Amino acid sequence: MASYLTSNTLIESIKRRAMLPASQSTFSDNDFLALANEEMNIGIVPSIILQHQNYLQAKQNQPLLPNTSQYPIPYRAIGNMLMDVFYVDTSLNYFEMTRISKSDLPDFNGPYTQGYARLFYVENNEIVIFPTITGQVSGSIEMEYYVRPNQLVTEDRVGIITGIDTVTGDVNIDKVPTAFGSTNLYDFIQIVSPHKTLSYDNPVLSINTLTKTITFDPTLLPQGLAVGDHVNLAEESIIPQIPSDLHVVLAHRVAARCLEALGDTQGLQNANTKLAEMEIKTANLINNRVENAPLKVVSRNNHIHRGLTSRRFRRR
Repeated sequence: MASYLTSNTLIESIKRRAMLPASQSTFSDNDFLALANEEMNIGIVPSIILQHQNYLQAKQNQPLLPNTSQYPIPYRAIGNMLMDVFYVDTSLNYFEMTRISKSDLPDFNGPYTQGYARLFYVENNEIVIFPTITGQVSGSIEMEYYVRPNQLVTEDRVGIITGIDTVTGDVNIDKVPTAFGSTNLYDFIQIVSPHKTLSYDNPVLSINTLTKTITFDPTLLPQGLAVGDHVNLAEESIIPQIPSDLHVVLAHRVAARCLEALGDTQGLQNANTKLAEMEIKTANLINNRVENAPLKVVSRNNHIHRGLTSRRFRRR
């Protein structure tokens, strides 16, 4: 038996926990999944991020473009928020970029900042590099962020990979969902915990419903893609994209929402008591990812660490 829950087994778990009869008509499968998506967004994901253990972490590397200083924050970033921003030179050396306020721009003019991609400010949903990039430029900007989990959908909207040809780009799946079309974009989702998105927003070259084959550009097939992984429409999944150990917590949170909607006060009280216990215990499973090597917190901006090189970027 799989250690993770899919849309179907998640719904079964919710019904058991709320003691809902199989014949009930109050909640449809889509209702259960909608509640699960809400609980992921307002409960599970914030709790995971609070642990600061780099779950849900992703990165996007954007090559610097001539005469271009503005670069959008990845649209799948939770809260349109970044964890960090680095400049990466052509030798793949990383350099910390410092966030400044737009109102402070006059303080950073001068020879200490010219020619260096080390400062940026946030404007709407973009980071803006300062000083303004003019002419040709090399290197790239790497943005690190927490990626928003895909929305849970019914299992008739997923293709399970049965074969991969990395030369032709052919990906064989167990079935071609009716929702799949040649103009859609697709995500590759890993079956093993924490069920991360290996690659997202991939266009297709063709879809053959007879052979159950989807053909992608071979260069877009992500490293690590394996038989058993899933092909979903972009931003969809049938597996909660969190560590498998937390799937039962998600099911319990949805069961509590169902009891609340049904007006079962006693059942809701019992469910919330159990939920509090579950959240404390499961937090212990994810709050230190390397038990014998706890994370050491180092201030990157202290005088010793920054050294003399920081003078290049000091205020006038």
